Amino acid sequence: MKILALDSSSPIASVAVVSFGNGDATVDFESNTPHARSDSSALFAALQQAVDSCGTPDALCVGLGPGSYNGLRAGIAAARAFATALNIPLHAVPSPLGLPGPGSGFWAAGDARGGHYWIAAIKEGRFLEKPILLLPPEASLHLRSRPSFPILSATELPGCDDMTMATPDATRLAMLAKTSDPFFLTSGTPEPLYLKPPHITAPRPSAS
Repeated sequence: MKILALDSSSPIASVAVVSFGNGDATVDFESNTPHARSDSSALFAALQQAVDSCGTPDALCVGLGPGSYNGLRAGIAAARAFATALNIPLHAVPSPLGLPGPGSGFWAAGDARGGHYWIAAIKEGRFLEKPILLLPPEASLHLRSRPSFPILSATELPGCDDMTMATPDATRLAMLAKTSDPFFLTSGTPEPLYLKPPHITAPRPSAS
């Protein structure tokens, strides 16, 4: 089986193709490219390179966030389109599970904007605590509840000490999709893991 995985929840667009057979996993393609919230061209270019290099996958895997609203929408739409066009399975995995933290446990954290952080506790590829929204002082206090866990984040978080910068890795998501199959399998269009409504600027009232 060959899985094409992608994650666009962070400032890095991650794309990978992983082949599974005889109990082994081989990374056939891997790309981790900076991309802007408003520009997903790096993601689409990496997807094209992956297919050109490795051929048609047997399944797809996409990261669900939390993270960039526009990035997640673009990644999920691309994954759903690929899966539909190729008539192959689609796995949808929360992006923090793809962070390169130790199996013994770690904190995943991020800037949820609007004055909030999100945090989650992860161990052995599963949530010990699912992502929640907290104000920065509350997040800092909550992180101390598991002092032995390192803190991984894709963005700087003022007030969170001893943090390691890291982004979700598509290779890890592909392997998790395979080992957990069919837990993350989805038949429809996956919903991004939003913890609050996206910020939308209200239009100005028309002059009358």
